[in-house]
Amino acid sequence: MNSTKIKTILYLLIILTATLSVTYMYISYTQIKKSTLKALNTESINKAYSVTKQMSTLNDKMEWEYNKYNNKMFQTLKYAQNYFEKNGRYASVKKLKEELDNNTDGVFYHIYLINNDYVIENTTFNPDMNLDFHVIPEALKVLQKTYNDPDYIDLSSAINDAVTNTYKKYIVQKAKNQDYLIQVSISIKNEQTIQKLINKTSKEIPNLLSTDIYLIFLNNVGDISIDTFYTSEYKKGSKVNELVRQNLYNNFNFVLNKDEKINNKNFKTYISKFIKNSQYEDIYFHKDGKYIHQVIMPFYSYINNRENTIYIISITLDESEAEQEITTMNTIAFTIWILLFILLILSIFIIHTRIIKPIEKLQQHMKSKKIINIKNLNNRDDEINSMGLIYNQLLKDLNREIISNEELLEEFKNFTANTIHQVRTPVSVIKIALEMIETTNKDAVLQIKASLISIEHMYDSLSYALHHDYIKFLKESIDFSALLKQRIELFSTIAIAYDKNIVSLIEENLFINMNKTEAEYLIDNNLSNAIKYGSQTKDIIVKLHKITLDIKLSFESYGDKIQDTKIIFDRYHRVDKDRQGNGIGLHMVDNICKNNNILIKVDYIDEKNQFIYFFEEDVT
Repeated sequence: MNSTKIKTILYLLIILTATLSVTYMYISYTQIKKSTLKALNTESINKAYSVTKQMSTLNDKMEWEYNKYNNKMFQTLKYAQNYFEKNGRYASVKKLKEELDNNTDGVFYHIYLINNDYVIENTTFNPDMNLDFHVIPEALKVLQKTYNDPDYIDLSSAINDAVTNTYKKYIVQKAKNQDYLIQVSISIKNEQTIQKLINKTSKEIPNLLSTDIYLIFLNNVGDISIDTFYTSEYKKGSKVNELVRQNLYNNFNFVLNKDEKINNKNFKTYISKFIKNSQYEDIYFHKDGKYIHQVIMPFYSYINNRENTIYIISITLDESEAEQEITTMNTIAFTIWILLFILLILSIFIIHTRIIKPIEKLQQHMKSKKIINIKNLNNRDDEINSMGLIYNQLLKDLNREIISNEELLEEFKNFTANTIHQVRTPVSVIKIALEMIETTNKDAVLQIKASLISIEHMYDSLSYALHHDYIKFLKESIDFSALLKQRIELFSTIAIAYDKNIVSLIEENLFINMNKTEAEYLIDNNLSNAIKYGSQTKDIIVKLHKITLDIKLSFESYGDKIQDTKIIFDRYHRVDKDRQGNGIGLHMVDNICKNNNILIKVDYIDEKNQFIYFFEEDVT
């Protein structure tokens, strides 16, 4: 496990503390900002609800007021019918209006003559002159029905006129035996108009910029028709220029266009969904240097229930002052974050110069094993200086110990080398003497041969362990198949002495590029371990064959499963301390494999421990 440097820990702690602080501040700031925006939004919505409530109340009040004149309007229509029947279609509508106004107190009238193309051809109300009712589908339906049925009289509810922003009530009937319609409107003098209500509301809500109201006709077939009830944009001009409808489209398109683009084709579909599913929709945006909050919502009155209609109000509020407060909050938060960042940099600088840098100097001297000049660490009498003094003393003591140990090590290496050299001579003498001995005890001879091979293997192991660090083992092309057979034949004597048999499955003519001594040592050590640690009377299986571009060598022996397949390659580790061995064999095998890019794999399959080695094939 890699240890983490102290400076890394310190820096991480500083960064973690700063991160937690910034995170806490950010969360707190976000919550405060969210609460502020929520309060702002709630206040705006409440203002919109207040306006809609007043509008609804005004509509119901005006409907009740105008219903008082229903009988009067039927009498007025009859009077107008007689007037045009007597004076003709092109009689003065202005004169008729004067006669009607003079006969009634508290109200005034307007006259409209509508031709069979449903266009106003003559009227006392100039803004409606030449109005084509094809642009007002709901009104067109009523006029068509009236035109087709001469006996039918349509009396409307109280309707606000988008041009004058005053209420009107209309009555219409086809002229007697003529192909045009006679329409009369009545308005109450000095009535409570929407404009007056908006002016009053603007005083109560100083940041109210505009108010627009639209009348939605809900048809039975699922389609809708839209007409303007009141808009602050539509104060001049006539209805024929479609100014109001363009304003309506822009108004709703801006607010409702959140998921996909609203166009002329799907505009009415969006309005229908909004009426059915939403209490309100709102959006914030910048316009003309102001921060605008626009809210649209449906509202109802008595008239809507009777005529299957609904009102939609759109109000815009100037929230620039609230935005400025939020901007101030952002500035404060940003300033605090900058100060925290500066504090973080300053803390890191102090820690680096006062702690990390002196420690790194101390480490450099320790690595170079040199005495430290305490003045080079810092000019302060602190713990790091004390560590430097202690290190200097320890280094002096250690140098004395090193000199002493080096002398002892050199003596031990000379002793080991001499001993190994001296072992070789008696082993050779024993081998020659063995060949000269004639005995009928074959088991004794077998045991002596096995012992000799074991001693030779130990000799080779000690010799390799002693010299591999400073002797370069040159590589060559080796017939690995032949070498493996040769080593198996040699160790078969030891296997028989242990009541075991070596079974080999070797593919012919497999070559590798490797030092022969290292290859022999790898094979010998695996055979020796399999003989020593494998189960008694069980076969040892050696396999060598080619797989794709590699050569696979495996040694399989029956026995208990090796629990830790990594520690067995450590120096001086022995799985079974009751058996022979010095614990350096597999460690040297591991080094040989690393030096030659040989992959090692240890498995336990079918009650057999398997040591598997993968070599690169020599194809030269």
